[in-house]
Amino acid sequence: MKHIFIVNPYAGRLNFANNLRDQLEQIEGLEYYLFNSRYSGNETELAEKMTNFFPDEKIRIYACGGSGTFRNVLQGVGENPNVELAFYPCGQTNDFLKVFKEEDQWRFFDIEELIDGEVLVLDSMLTNHGRAMNTVSCGLDAGVLSLIEKQHPVRTMGIQLPYFVHVLQSSFGMRKNSYRVRADGLNFDGFYDEIVVGNGSWLGGSLCMPKGFYPNDGAEGYILAPSKGKFAFIRLLANLQSQDDRFVSEHARVGQCKKMILAKDDKGEMVVNLDGEMIRASGEWTIELRPDSVQFVVPRGVTLE
Repeated sequence: MKHIFIVNPYAGRLNFANNLRDQLEQIEGLEYYLFNSRYSGNETELAEKMTNFFPDEKIRIYACGGSGTFRNVLQGVGENPNVELAFYPCGQTNDFLKVFKEEDQWRFFDIEELIDGEVLVLDSMLTNHGRAMNTVSCGLDAGVLSLIEKQHPVRTMGIQLPYFVHVLQSSFGMRKNSYRVRADGLNFDGFYDEIVVGNGSWLGGSLCMPKGFYPNDGAEGYILAPSKGKFAFIRLLANLQSQDDRFVSEHARVGQCKKMILAKDDKGEMVVNLDGEMIRASGEWTIELRPDSVQFVVPRGVTLE
């Protein structure tokens, strides 16, 4: 099997790419290719080229970076049955790995464990504007990414930021938006401060989805946080952080579906966060669960939490 490493050199330590190459050269018999991305989104192009270059051969592609890098590589891989997808975390946020037991998460940081790893078949999410593995959301966290983009137009992920300050700015600067929401055909139209559709379990590094949602259960979980004032919303965020499922269920709409359709009432532009990458688009957004679509590489013996 060929091992292909797509590295975001801007994620984490700037000398990470060189250190990884040195590690790989020490592994006897490893046939590998290593590519550094040159700009945001280049990881998608590299993944597409590699899958096309080896159309009939089993390959393993390693996304080396943070949550955004992983999403971009997933976008390039798609649902190709010949490709195994690994996540070597070296960014500021590595949220998807939190679906695994806490004592196992550190094992993903060992590149030799991933190279010797096995496949766990997982679900993913497909939108009409790209793929996601962990969460698709709009509202507060998309507002945070907008603030980050203004200060760092070259790259929105992989740079140390005073994140909490941005959260406060976004919370008090949010506008009240009316959304059209359909979850498996059910109507949940209303005013919402935050809408999260999750295949994973964490958003933004510190907000936990309610328990009972898993990336191999054939459904996507959702949280619809109604507009009840800024302080009520901040209290809801605090309970998501403390993992108080009962409070969240009483003050937000929580459920599961296979397909959600979102749009602003005026069908205007929405800023949507796909696994740490910000996408702007007008009109309807469709978010569809794609069961058993990713051959995800885990260290041997690692299971879901």
